[in-house]
Amino acid sequence: MFPVLLVLGLPSGLSAAPPGKKGGAEPDAFESGMREAMADYKKGDHEAVTTKLRELIKLMEDKGAAKVGEVLPEFLEQWEGESLKRDDMSAVGGGICLSRLYKDSGKRSLTAKVIKDSPLVKMLMVTLANEDLLRASNRKVHRISGEPAVMEGEHKLQMVVDGRIYVEIAGDEETGEKELLGFARKLDLGRLKGG
Repeated sequence: MFPVLLVLGLPSGLSAAPPGKKGGAEPDAFESGMREAMADYKKGDHEAVTTKLRELIKLMEDKGAAKVGEVLPEFLEQWEGESLKRDDMSAVGGGICLSRLYKDSGKRSLTAKVIKDSPLVKMLMVTLANEDLLRASNRKVHRISGEPAVMEGEHKLQMVVDGRIYVEIAGDEETGEKELLGFARKLDLGRLKGG
């Protein structure tokens, strides 16, 4: 039961039967790690199993972070981004949170944030996926890449992509709805889907 319970608790990118490489090639790092964890379990070394599974979670989170990072490029037309920032999500159940501060030549700024594989996204979905409720509360709802995008006040745009990835774009006092929507429409949000 021990490894089954742990594997069931892994983020959605992990599974009990990870795919191997085709054509008889060497297994990837994830598959090798799963084999090692199973071997340690059969030996009764539960501490080693736990350690290995934590390493595998980090491996998958790093892969997910690289994909999310591609959605927040360093340059996006007139917007120039600072260094990509990764926040620790362990205190709120795990997941990946990447953000980047952008500035334009007019000294306006905004921060784009993406949160993936986190219990927080499920909580936000309850509100952000219900367009009727949003409109009833007089919040402006737009469509970006086929997804509802909601204005929270005058300087923050929120959306959930693919039903599991939270995207937030928050501007300074000079950066309002028009700029936020324009920025969001330039992002390649399709990269987040299915991964």
